[in-house]
Amino acid sequence: MASTKIRPAQAIPVVEPGRPRRRRRRLWILLGVMLALLILLVGGIVATSWYFSSQLLDVTHDKDSYSLRVLAVGNHTVRLTRDDKAIRPGTYALAWPGGRVALGKVISSSRTSVVRQISGDAAGLHAGTPVRIDIAMYASPSDLHLSYRTVRVPDPLGPMPAWYVPGRRHTWVIAVHGYKSNWAEALRPLPVLTRLGLPVLDMKYRNDAGAPQSSDHVYHLGATEWQDVQAGVRYAQAHSAQDVILYGYSMGGGVIEYFLHHSPYASRVRAVVLDSPALDWNAVLDLQATQRGLPGLLTTVAKRVIAYRLGLSNLDSLDAVRSEALLRAPTLLFQGTGDSTVPIGPSAAFARGRPDLVTYVVVPGAEHTQSWNVDPAGYDARLRAFLTRFVR
Repeated sequence: MASTKIRPAQAIPVVEPGRPRRRRRRLWILLGVMLALLILLVGGIVATSWYFSSQLLDVTHDKDSYSLRVLAVGNHTVRLTRDDKAIRPGTYALAWPGGRVALGKVISSSRTSVVRQISGDAAGLHAGTPVRIDIAMYASPSDLHLSYRTVRVPDPLGPMPAWYVPGRRHTWVIAVHGYKSNWAEALRPLPVLTRLGLPVLDMKYRNDAGAPQSSDHVYHLGATEWQDVQAGVRYAQAHSAQDVILYGYSMGGGVIEYFLHHSPYASRVRAVVLDSPALDWNAVLDLQATQRGLPGLLTTVAKRVIAYRLGLSNLDSLDAVRSEALLRAPTLLFQGTGDSTVPIGPSAAFARGRPDLVTYVVVPGAEHTQSWNVDPAGYDARLRAFLTRFVR
């Protein structure tokens, strides 16, 4: 009879009641926490990007800030508290509540103060006076003893204020100031323009102080402001202009380029002058983000948010460098190597792409829209030589 081996009974694992349920609960809690963190991260990126976009698009105009103090006033000199602007070489205006004088070269400086030449009526300027340095040399055409009048340019948003300085020629200059600046910015080349006999229309545009406001109260970086330039061209034509020269600073330069690519009146433009133009807003935002230490992802999202708020698919449509093949007007372009607001790269690329039409003037060390201030005589000479070809 065969023997039968009896195997020992195997141990049966004991499962504690509820353990799988607890594991599933912990997993769902972990997933919930991760999802919440992801939502917070995405929300934070979007919120920060929206804030960054608002910093750019906001049309609120800051009041003049008098951040410097006069320490002493001498014979055609002034001693100021020192900061980066006070030590910057060049010719500027020294402004205070109720007055302004021309601020000339640096005579001496110390760790805490700087002495510079001044010229003009310094009555009211004394030790303790709060002052600021203004790149706009003149507050109005009257500072240049020129006759002028304020006119209202018919515009889709309403009458747009402009200074009109008359001239004997039938080629008008339409000047467009820069981002969060004002029409006084465009007065520095006025002596050259008037000596050539060119009438000048120095315009405000939408969302400027004292100008009609857009319904959304944001800058559109040229995508709508070009219509105000178009209104200026129409106004000039209605008042005897045969053609126009467009003169733009910073964002005003970008506004002009957008006009040239979209307006049926672009054929009326005889020539263009650009000073530190914002030709590529992607590059401008990259520079500003780098200076603020924003990470690349945040910058990319901020660009998307800006485009969304402007009703654009992206910011490439505001890139004049990409559209340089469409350029038809001879262009004089000034930019300083010290520009910390608008990168110099797009201007250089714009000039390289169309050497047949673009005359590119690089001003060593000049900050944003300060090429004239650094070298007034050189700037005026280049401007005069360029414009003489187009005066009629």
